[in-house]
Amino acid sequence: MYVMYSEVGQQVSRFSMRDDRTMFLFTFADPDANTPSDPSSQKVVLGQRFGNSGWECPQILEGLDATDELYFDRVSQIEMNRREGSWARGRVTLVGDAAFSVSLLGGQGSALRMTAAYILAGEMHRSNGDHDETCARYQQVFGPFVSMKQRAARRFAGAFAPKSTTSLFLRNQVFRLLQFPGWPMRQSDANSATELHSRTTDPPVSRSGSSDSGSQSWSVPATGRRGASLPLPYTHSRTHHARSGPRRRSSP
Repeated sequence: MYVMYSEVGQQVSRFSMRDDRTMFLFTFADPDANTPSDPSSQKVVLGQRFGNSGWECPQILEGLDATDELYFDRVSQIEMNRREGSWARGRVTLVGDAAFSVSLLGGQGSALRMTAAYILAGEMHRSNGDHDETCARYQQVFGPFVSMKQRAARRFAGAFAPKSTTSLFLRNQVFRLLQFPGWPMRQSDANSATELHSRTTDPPVSRSGSSDSGSQSWSVPATGRRGASLPLPYTHSRTHHARSGPRRRSSP
């Protein structure tokens, strides 16, 4: 279950998780670029922002004081698509959030990472292993789609931290409309997705497995060398979010 309580400039959400666990998400707009680094200071900031809020905020903040599982960071996007060839240097290229983080404002991070890898493999096959051509085409094909997603995410920032009571009211009405099945997606989004599909080269995929057991494995041939991460430029937005409560950690 997902429940949220919004005020002008901020929002707190509650997520029901497995094993009777709950996660809380605090989101607020903040013009100050400084982010407190220690948990004690972070809790003070959240107390100042949400201390006078209604709903369940007093109980949530009381529980926050008793937990040491707190993640506090600034919501940021990675924008490197303004210059052609900025996603790669030599044989090293970036995929996923390292190249084009959309942030939680837009979501779909996992889907975009998998799509980027798929397009990169397809362009590597198309160029017969020429890494310069592969990396250039990879950004040319996927870059415009990613930029569209990032712009949409920035427009949606107001849904997390409405700037006025009017914005808050309008957002609530839109959310009510989204409850109806068949609510149309933006035509520009549909056109961008269709255009991306038409420009994508499918990588060669081989399948192996046993029809008796039903097990199958898929592989995409690829070439290249391992590379280190690159200190490339990025930009920050100015929205904080903090997450508190028990979190499930995955084993390495």
